[in-house]
Amino acid sequence: MHFVSGSDKIKITNIYSSNERSDMMKNLLSKVFSKKAKIQIEFCQNNLDRFLNEQTIADYGKFLENPRIQYKEYECLSECKLCKKTPYAKVNGQIMSGEDSQDLLNKLYDELK
Repeated sequence: MHFVSGSDKIKITNIYSSNERSDMMKNLLSKVFSKKAKIQIEFCQNNLDRFLNEQTIADYGKFLENPRIQYKEYECLSECKLCKKTPYAKVNGQIMSGEDSQDLLNKLYDELK
């Protein structure tokens, strides 16, 4: 801290070293620019039962551990025609489907980028 006296007022200013300024700037920039939105994913339990196998269950489990992902499983998402044909999920309210469960997982990973 640095005290500067003027007529009848005392002005207090902070004096930082260049390293302190640099650290403060990095901290500020990381707070402002590194916040990536969370991704909301909804799964249909019937669809998962229909299209996932042991390998893809493990792959999905690893994917869902990401802290940016919030997900819920519902018994049914009322997309019966789609549900019978292909694996799908609702991502931020939009339906995303894949040719198979691995293709859907790859598309979900793309959403994280």
